[in-house]
Amino acid sequence: MGTQANDEAQILRLDNEWNEAYRRADRSPLAHILADDFTGWTALNEPIAKAILMINPPGGRPGMATFSEQYVRVFGDTGISRGRLQLADDGRIVVDQRFLRVFAKRDGIWQAVSVAVTPVAG
Repeated sequence: MGTQANDEAQILRLDNEWNEAYRRADRSPLAHILADDFTGWTALNEPIAKAILMINPPGGRPGMATFSEQYVRVFGDTGISRGRLQLADDGRIVVDQRFLRVFAKRDGIWQAVSVAVTPVAG
């Protein structure tokens, strides 16, 4: 597996760990996934920082979050992942949004540096 494929696999692994942390509302994996200077934008166009996510991780009950349409691309020391998140309550979708995550490779280690979330029009 070449460097490009290795980098894509590492980002995909981090992306999946992030998704699982979201599903469980578990902040502990975010400590190593998110860079200290991480910042992002919620679906409500509100800024969010690592410190906020470490105190109040998003997510909810197990099984209510579904991730799909996952794609990863690497451009040198920058990686992009994008996908779709749906949250359901009693089988009814209550949140439907797309996300774009930006990863940076620093000192040989990939970490998320940003995210932007947009709602999917119903």
